[in-house]
Amino acid sequence: MMKIYKKENKVYMVAQNRLDATDYDNLISQLKNHIQANHKVYWYIEMENFEGWTASAYWKGIELKLPNEERVKKVALVGITKWQEQFTEVLIPFTKAHIKFFSLEEKHLAKEWMEKGNH
Repeated sequence: MMKIYKKENKVYMVAQNRLDATDYDNLISQLKNHIQANHKVYWYIEMENFEGWTASAYWKGIELKLPNEERVKKVALVGITKWQEQFTEVLIPFTKAHIKFFSLEEKHLAKEWMEKGNH
């Protein structure tokens, strides 16, 4: 399951349990719309009780293609180290975005980092 919140040019996503293809499609749709509407986008991803991706969602993620993906400036990943590598692989297409990982205890720091320099 995934919850997505948007505020101004920021996207906040909380991933819980196992994500499937429907979650992935919803995420991509929301991101595309937000990127089209904003020149600079900052993305916060929190993995809460995260169990990974289903196979269909994982393979879709490998092929991630977003229009104007260079508009994504920062991605803050919050979770346990176990999932850092998997999420980083899914986010590889955002090569111009600055991606930084934070532990669950540092989620407030992740939000501060993502919002710092947000103009």
